[in-house]
Amino acid sequence: MCGIFCYWAKEANLSERQYDILLMGAMERGQDGVGVTIINPNHKEPQFTSISMKFVDSYMSNRKEILAFIATHMDFGKILLASCRATPETEPITTEDMIQPIVKVPKFYLVHNGGITDSIKEQLQPADTWYTPLDSEAIISSYVKHGRNMKQALEYLSGSWAFIMIDMNKKMMYAATSFNPLAHMYIKGYGYFLHSSNDVLEQVLFTITAQTQDGVNVWENWYHHYIDGYTIIETDLESGFQRKKKYTPRFLHPKWNSLDKGKGKQVFICCSGGIDSGLTAWIYKVLGYDIFLVHYKYGQKAEAAEEWAVDQLARIMNVAYHVFNVAPFFMDPSMLLKEDIEVTSGGKDLKSTIAWVAGRNAIFSTLIMGLVESCILHHNLEEVIISAGWAQLSEETGGYPDNSFKFSQAINELKNYGYITGSRMSFVPLLQNLTKTEEWLLGHALTFPFEVTVSCDDPTFNPTKLETPYLCIDCGSTKLSILAADRAGVCDKRNFVGKRPKLSEPMPMPSIDKIIDRLVLPEKDKETLKGGLKIDLAIQRRT
Repeated sequence: MCGIFCYWAKEANLSERQYDILLMGAMERGQDGVGVTIINPNHKEPQFTSISMKFVDSYMSNRKEILAFIATHMDFGKILLASCRATPETEPITTEDMIQPIVKVPKFYLVHNGGITDSIKEQLQPADTWYTPLDSEAIISSYVKHGRNMKQALEYLSGSWAFIMIDMNKKMMYAATSFNPLAHMYIKGYGYFLHSSNDVLEQVLFTITAQTQDGVNVWENWYHHYIDGYTIIETDLESGFQRKKKYTPRFLHPKWNSLDKGKGKQVFICCSGGIDSGLTAWIYKVLGYDIFLVHYKYGQKAEAAEEWAVDQLARIMNVAYHVFNVAPFFMDPSMLLKEDIEVTSGGKDLKSTIAWVAGRNAIFSTLIMGLVESCILHHNLEEVIISAGWAQLSEETGGYPDNSFKFSQAINELKNYGYITGSRMSFVPLLQNLTKTEEWLLGHALTFPFEVTVSCDDPTFNPTKLETPYLCIDCGSTKLSILAADRAGVCDKRNFVGKRPKLSEPMPMPSIDKIIDRLVLPEKDKETLKGGLKIDLAIQRRT
């Protein structure tokens, strides 16, 4: 609970105004204490390695003294570390020994925003051996315990952090964050900055360059942006060389140990019962994965028909499925939901959001990740893949942002911060690089049961009768699937209301091997599909 920053004057010192901007920006996050340490990483004499100034008060109350201290001691080649403290509810009133930077001369310097779990801290070393009363010191202790390997140190710790630590023995500076804010900036001719706020770095940048944007030209004169979560940036203080490393966070839970690797792998599919999601599930099943289907009843006009299709697919593949009833979440005036709104998705607005349902795929993604997390916590699964049919080229072209590549990226970001098991799950857009036409060709080669799918916004279906749904021929979903089947030259055995139109002649198509090459799959799985190890499921269907 503080604002931290660092400036390494690798090439030039800053002005008083620029240091003031950095300190004022840090003070926005903490006004109970301020500390500044200036380090000379190149000095040979330990007693002159660093000098500090600390106050149990805000920076604003001690502004003049601190700026004078910086003007006296900060110079080219030196490093300034600073912290503006906010006293957390879990700690007593702030005293001087709680003001960072933590200085363990001549080895370590640390500023830390966040909190380390007390039970983990107690495991590291006896309470009477701590240099300060701060849990922050556990970062240094874990680092030493793990042989000065920062990745291993952070994978052992639990809590939250954004910190900057200098190890003078290794002449290495570490900047690391879990999910707390930490930004960095480099300006050619000046040096390297780290700060809790990227907006503050932007202000400093403007005073030097009269610019604010992140990066200029191919060879950057400067950059500034937030560091990604669960990331370590190691900077060699002799060469300036940097390395970026990812680490797996540790979370505590009464029934699950994140340090236990776990076992077992499953694939969860958001399955509407349509061709895209059905084929996604089919491919994983053919490859021998343990799959589980998840369907959503959200009040859609195609609800009964889609649930029938999911049930048929599950029976054919001999897999389990779960149905979420999420209709109360969806009250928007969508043509897919409201009986008094005509379905016109197959008209001139086909490539638009004309059939939008408010937040649908975002809500679906959140729910399936919650279900996946529950399974991981219960069964300690090592890995879970989540996939869906909405991520492929034809849907992306349609104009729906929640069918896009960016949306898939956003899901993989959300799982890291909305779920403590995020490191064990991943959203894989299996068909991301295929068109619907290529899906028909691939599905046909894999004997996919197109005839039990429902890709239609407004099908006709009476679940009390022993019959299959009848697809309309006017909505966008049906038209695209008909067009794709015709272009692929694949016989379409689905039932339709009225005569099925022919919308295209067959077109030249890539080979099945080339289509398989573009699936988002490990290379060994692609080779399995190409090698014909897909016969078992086809035999099951015929028998």
